[in-house]
Order: sequence, then structure tokens, then C-alpha cells
Amino acid sequence: MSLVSSKRWLYLALSLMMALTSFSAFAQRVDGNIGGEAVAGDQISISNANIGVKRETVADDQGKYRFRSLPLGEYDVKVTRNGESVGSFKVAVRPGATSRVPSVSAQGEAAAKSGEAGASN
Repeated sequence: MSLVSSKRWLYLALSLMMALTSFSAFAQRVDGNIGGEAVAGDQISISNANIGVKRETVADDQGKYRFRSLPLGEYDVKVTRNGESVGSFKVAVRPGATSRVPSVSAQGEAAAKSGEAGASN
């Protein structure tokens, strides 16, 4: 095998290794999402005191809301309607998943009374 041919194989092997490494880096997520349903116009706030994250949003016309690209960890989720608390939950954000908060009805009742939310992909 000639020197030129050996160099080509070396470059090909290195290129292949770099391509495989970059694909695996995309597959490893270090963030997640929180989503749920409430009544349209409800204010939803999330916080994680351990890492200093606080965000707020308002439920859309269908009552849906979502917080994207959150650092991993446990969050406190509070749903407020007309200045009064109608729901409070703890949610664990996992890599690449959307953690679902129990739905809060117009009467302020949560669909799941446990206060722990689940994650889905």
C-alpha cells in the first residue's frame, strides 16, 4: 500500500469517528420541558430554587401552556386564577422529555390529586 493510500484511509477513518461522535452528542439532551392544561388566561409560574430558575406564562385560548428547554431538576409549578392559587405541584424535569402537570379545571380541581406529575416523550 502506498503512502498516499494510507493517508486517505487515515483521513477517512478520522472523519468517520468525528461524524459518529457529533451524532451521539446531539442525542444526549441536558434539558427538558414542562407542559399542561388549565383554564384559558390562568397564570402559570415555575421555579427551581436550587438552580435559580423562574419563569411565568399564561395559558393560551385552549388552556395549554409549555415551558421549553429547562435545566434538569425538580420544579414547583403554581397555577393562579384571578389572583388566587388554584393548583400547586412538584414536577421533575428529565432529559429530552416533557413533564406533564395535572390539569386544573374551571373549579380549581386538579385531575390528579397526588401533586406529582409524570413525564412523557
